[in-house]
Amino acid sequence: MRKNLLPFRAPDSRFLASVLAAAAVGATTGPAAAEGVPECGNLRFEGLSNCEVSVNAECNASCSKLGIYKVRCATKLVPVCDQTCTVVAEGGCTDTCNTQCKSDCDNGVNVICAMNCFDECTVGRDAKCGSAADPAQCKATWDANCDSKCDAKCVTVDGGCYQHCIECCDGSCTADANLDCQTTCQNEKFETCEHEFQAECDASCSVDGALFCDGTFVIAGSQIPACIAALAAKGLEVNVEANLNIGADGITGDITGGLCTYRPKATAGLAAPLAALAAAAGWVARRRRRSSTGR
Repeated sequence: MRKNLLPFRAPDSRFLASVLAAAAVGATTGPAAAEGVPECGNLRFEGLSNCEVSVNAECNASCSKLGIYKVRCATKLVPVCDQTCTVVAEGGCTDTCNTQCKSDCDNGVNVICAMNCFDECTVGRDAKCGSAADPAQCKATWDANCDSKCDAKCVTVDGGCYQHCIECCDGSCTADANLDCQTTCQNEKFETCEHEFQAECDASCSVDGALFCDGTFVIAGSQIPACIAALAAKGLEVNVEANLNIGADGITGDITGGLCTYRPKATAGLAAPLAALAAAAGWVARRRRRSSTGR
């Protein structure tokens, strides 16, 4: 079946939706999400692509695949385990990190905490998780722990390079200090979490469907519209098939075999007609694009 892709419709905005459908243009605004997205279960979407909302048989088949809930569970379990994993960052870690980071600042590197903290935090992940009993779960826990701590510590927007260094190092070192505790805590809860998400996924397939990215489960049911709207606001191209509509009440239309898709685009360039309408509807959040040289 040929897919006629239309832009994602903003909930409760029939006029805007009809104009967007006529224009048949996509929306991109700035870089993809570089931190957890609360409306999407706080998942980090940077690096993800090939995302789709699946329904019916295709959805059921996707829900039953092994390993697709690891990222979602790791992200969900971090705040649960944070209740007992409260180790503070070691002084030696932050001192060493800050010394190197400030040297980078002095050498002209534009350190931005929100962009650099996660990379700093995950430097040793692949080597360590490569020998783990479950490498995929190890990486998921490591990433979710880093993302959570970096999100919590990276609060400066317009501060100087040194301030970004302090927050970046505090975030990555706090994550490092709590990694063993998080791993132990999550290992005890992971199997139950995966079963719960699979049940949620299966139950949604014949109603609103489930959202998957690169085969990884993201979110299901009535939470999908808010998630996709948040992704659009963060600069992810959103397209919906002509025979489907994602609105405030979920997915409507012919869902016998359809799906909607979005794909991250790193290039800014909102089409002019859509930009004016989206801005008027308060649909696309304006956000200054930030970039930095990797450390």
